[in-house]
Amino acid sequence: MGNLTVDNLAIYALIGFGCLIVIMVGITAWVVRKAFSAPVTPPQVEPPQE
Repeated sequence: MGNLTVDNLAIYALIGFGCLIVIMVGITAWVVRKAFSAPVTPPQVEPPQE
């Protein structure tokens, strides 16, 4: 294991992929919080006009 080398590009790709995952989780959490905090209002039904 003494000759094991890691490419710098692979490290940067892992960091970039990790940042992408963190951003997507943050956006998903924000959307879910917004959806559950929105007031639930039933659709307005107009009375039949005669």
